[in-house]
Order: sequence, then C-alpha cells, then structure tokens
Amino acid sequence: MNVVNVRLPNKVVKDLEKLAKRHDLSRSEVIRQALIVYIHFVENVGTLLRPTTFRVKPSQISYVTRGDVSIMKMPTGHAIVVGSSSSGGVGPKPMDNIKTSGKIVGKFLARVALMDVAATGAFPISVSVTLGTEKEPTGNEIIEGIRKEVRELGLEPNQVIKENTEENFETTQTGAGITVVGLANEDELRLGKTRPNDLVVAIGTAKVGDAVIPAEARGEIANLRDVTALARKSFIHDIVPVGSFGIIREAQMLAYSIGRQLKMSENTELDINKSAGPATVVLTTMSKEKLDELSFFIRKPINVVGEIL
Repeated sequence: MNVVNVRLPNKVVKDLEKLAKRHDLSRSEVIRQALIVYIHFVENVGTLLRPTTFRVKPSQISYVTRGDVSIMKMPTGHAIVVGSSSSGGVGPKPMDNIKTSGKIVGKFLARVALMDVAATGAFPISVSVTLGTEKEPTGNEIIEGIRKEVRELGLEPNQVIKENTEENFETTQTGAGITVVGLANEDELRLGKTRPNDLVVAIGTAKVGDAVIPAEARGEIANLRDVTALARKSFIHDIVPVGSFGIIREAQMLAYSIGRQLKMSENTELDINKSAGPATVVLTTMSKEKLDELSFFIRKPINVVGEIL
C-alpha cells in the first residue's frame, strides 16, 4: 500500500478518534474505509459529493411513492430511494406454511426489495435486514441468501448489509423483513417515463408459493439481472416489478401515472390477475418498434400485456 498524508480540521480528527475507538479500528483504517465508500458513491452517482451539498432542510425534500417504494427528492438534484419487503411463514421452522431453506427465503426477500429500488434507476447502497429468528442457524442461512443477491449488483455484502436477529425468545416460525436504500440523480430516475402508444410488456410468468422454485429452474421468472439489463437500455421507459397485486393492477397504474388509459391485449395467455409472488414478473413500457430487441438480451418469457392509449 502507498502512504498518503492528509490535513484535517481538529473537529474531524476528534470525530475520527471517537469512531476508531468505538469500532476498535485504527484511524488509518477508518479513513481508508471512508474513502472506499466515498469513491464508490462518486463512481455510481456520477458527481462529486461536497459537504455543503447536504445542508438540506426537511421542508426542501419532496416525497413520491410508487408501490412499495418511497422516493425522496433533494434540492441538490439527488434522490434517495427506499424499498422494503417482508416474509412470514416461509422457511425451515416447524410452524412455517411453506417449507424451504433459509437461503431461499433470503434470496427472494432481497430480490424483491433490490428489484424495486433498481427499477427506479437508483443504485442500492444499503441493505438493512430484520429477522424474527435466531442468528444460528436460521438467521445466518437467510443472510447468506441475501448476500448472494447483493453480489448480483457488484456490491460487497460486508459493506452494505446490516442485520438484526431475535436472540431473546425461541421462535417456531420464520419471519423476516428487509429495507434497501438507493441513491440516484433525480434526472436519471425512471418514474413517469411511459409515453402514449407505448406497449406494456411482461417479462416472466406469475408464480407464487411452491411454484416459484421450479419455475426459476426452468427460466420462467424475472430476476434482478433482468432489471439491471433493462435499465441499461435507453429505449426502455418505465420498469415495474409485479408482486401480489398482479399484472393488471401494475399495468393500469403505469397508464394512470401519465393520465392515460390502458388497452389490454386480446391475445395474451397470461393470468393478469394472479399474484406474481416475489416479483416473478417485471413490466416495462417501450415503443412498438423496439419490441423485437428485447429477446436479444432477455431470455425469459416475453408477452405484450397491452398498449397505452
């Protein structure tokens, strides 16, 4: 490693010493980790973050919601995006309704919240996990599943995941919650980008409960990788993961969000009212001329749901 000298104000030095002492780290290690996080922010946000940037009053923040996602728009031109999900009665415990491993619970729990945040155009920077189970063994298994999904975005799980488990009481049923925080430039958010005459296209097939795992093995459901692939394409307008409300509700909301109506496709074989469980379907809006390009990079079932009038 190279040695770098920096000059810091006395107050910053005192705060640095307190932080180092609290976490039993050297001052150099605290500075090193802080710089790594800062550089990571800058690379993904695309602009330097200045200290004066965050002198923001609560009254200056505007709030927008889309489904389970909250978007806080800052006067600085940045946006904080918060998504959450929960799971209950699914896991390896005696009273669980659906029996599966903790890793599977963690994977789909994280996938839903990460997809919700990434679909807005934000980049996830923090994952908070609250588990109604003991840490060992169930909690650790769930966390391992979450870590796998976090790595799909190129994030280091040890840096972004914070967890809390139930150590006071023995539990007989699995319960878990997750909150994901993302950061974006406001002008890069994918909100209300749908246009008149756009097609509403479904990627994946609606699955819930015991049907999810076999469908994933057959390549029938959407995942986090599909969302990030869509987000990289300029011809994709809005991206919306579908959950328990089903395809029809989310498709209508896409139309209503720009003051338009939805004309349903007469040829679709999809069950548009069925719950899509842990975001097994993703809706996107796009022009008709670009429909064929989807199959070049999406290897999942693709169906036209309708058209924005």
